[in-house]
Amino acid sequence: MNDQIQQWAEAGLDFDVKNGLALMTLNRPHVLNGVSRPLRNALLDALELINLDPEIRAALVTGAGRAFCSGADLSQDDVHDLSPERRRGTDVHIRREDGLSYGWWRVIERVWENKKPIVAAVNGPAYGFGCNFAFASDLVIAAESARFCEIFVQRGLPLEASGAYLLSRSISPVRARELALFGEPLSGAKAEEWGLVNRCVPDDQLMGVATEWAEKLAAGPTIGLGHIKSQINQGLDMNIRQTWRDEVTFLGIGIGDDGAEAMMSFKEKRKPEFRGR
Repeated sequence: MNDQIQQWAEAGLDFDVKNGLALMTLNRPHVLNGVSRPLRNALLDALELINLDPEIRAALVTGAGRAFCSGADLSQDDVHDLSPERRRGTDVHIRREDGLSYGWWRVIERVWENKKPIVAAVNGPAYGFGCNFAFASDLVIAAESARFCEIFVQRGLPLEASGAYLLSRSISPVRARELALFGEPLSGAKAEEWGLVNRCVPDDQLMGVATEWAEKLAAGPTIGLGHIKSQINQGLDMNIRQTWRDEVTFLGIGIGDDGAEAMMSFKEKRKPEFRGR
C-alpha cells in the first residue's frame, strides 16, 4: 500500500487517510495541477480504493499551490493516452473507441458512482477537466479566489469530462449555455449564486470549512450516505415509480449496523456512534 501511495505521489497525487477521511491533493503546482496521464491513472486508482476500502468513509480533494486543477496537461504528448500516430488515422479525428476506453470521463465516473461522499475544496482556477471534477463531487466549497471555467470551446472542442451532463443537472440550460459557449471563468461567489457550489468562503477559511464538512461525513452512516448519494444522482433520470423501487431495494439490501445504531440511540436518547458498517 505504501509503495502504491508513493507511486501516486510521483505522478502528482498526494494521498493520506486519517480517521476514515481520505485527503487527495493534486500536486503539480508548476502546471497549476494540470492532469497528465500518470496523474489521471493515479486518480482512477485512488478513487477505486476509496470506493472499496471499508476503512475509508469519505474523501476530500483539493489542489496544491494557487490552483485546484487547470485541466488536462496539454503539454503532454500522451494527453489522450495514445501517441499521435496511434491516436490519429488518415484525418484529424480521435478514434471513437479510444475515447470510450481512455476518456477523461472515466475519472468523473468514479467520482459520480463512488459509494463514499467526496468533498471538493476549490482553491483558485478549476478549468476544463478540473472544473467538472469539482462539479461531479458531492459537496463543493469554493474559495473567493476560485475560478470555474468550461474552457473547451476556447480549444475548439465539445464539452468533455461529462460537462454537459453535470451542468444540465445543476443549473438552467440558459446558464449552462452561457458557461459552455463563451468558456469564460466564473468566480467562486458567482458559482455559489448560480447554485454550482455549496459555499464560497474566504481563502484562509477554505480548508477549515471543507475539512469540517468532510469529517462530518466520515463520521456518518457510510452505507446510508452511499444510498442517498445514489438516489440523488440517479433521481433526475427516473420517474417517481422508479425512485420508489430504489427506496425498497436499498432498504432490502439493508442499512447495516449503523442503521441499527441510529434506531437504538434514538430509543436511548443519545448521540449515535456510527462505524461505517
